[in-house]
Amino acid sequence: MMPDIDGFEVMKRLKKDEKTSNIPVIFLTAKVDGEERVAGLEAGAVDYITKPFYLREVIARIKIHLKLKRYENELKIKNQELQEFSDLLLELNTKLEEMVRKDELMQIWNRRAFNEQIESTHNYSKRYKRPYSIIIADLDHFKNYNDIYGHQQGDIVLQKVAKAITKTCRITDFIARYGGEEIVIILPETDQSSGLIIAERIIKAVSKLEIPHSNNENFGIVTISAGVSTYYPDLDIGWQEVVKKADEALYRAKNSGRNRFSV
Repeated sequence: MMPDIDGFEVMKRLKKDEKTSNIPVIFLTAKVDGEERVAGLEAGAVDYITKPFYLREVIARIKIHLKLKRYENELKIKNQELQEFSDLLLELNTKLEEMVRKDELMQIWNRRAFNEQIESTHNYSKRYKRPYSIIIADLDHFKNYNDIYGHQQGDIVLQKVAKAITKTCRITDFIARYGGEEIVIILPETDQSSGLIIAERIIKAVSKLEIPHSNNENFGIVTISAGVSTYYPDLDIGWQEVVKKADEALYRAKNSGRNRFSV
């Protein structure tokens, strides 16, 4: 027994210090009471030896616990490496999933991602009785643009238009390439009047780019037309019908002179 401090207090202090908290401790004592041994082990000791002791046994136990401690440290390192690898794998899988669902040229979501998202949005709106709107936008006379300026320049225009639309829309809106030069936007929690406001902003944003287009009659710059449709909970229709109505509205906007929206 130490004069001013017992083994339990020593253990307590060792465990409090980060530098010594992981050192394996063996209690060596003359006390043989069972509760004392339990208390020592619960305090953090790895073993409990009572006096009189056999020195070779003590040395053997120390070697065993040092080996166990080494294995424990190695296991911690391996687990840390495994966790780091798991985190990296998760990050790579997330990036891969994003690559599969992103349009490489326009850097917005692709048709596959849209199909997944529109179903989710529609089911949510139907369940919680909330509206949502769809905008389908299409560049005016874009085939003629490619014929005049070339497909490489056409790709640059698609990138600029996608960026302009992304800046115009809200962070909650879902923007995807629907096909060719068509872009579709899902507007969650959006009624028709709000959807029309966003469609108008998109049309103005593209016009403000002032990209020359000599074969876009009446305008002379790259413009875009848009069709808007809105789902309300009292409508007994699927999302396919909502998209179809937006496509029909786009067709009306094209036939009405382009560079405009329709419902």
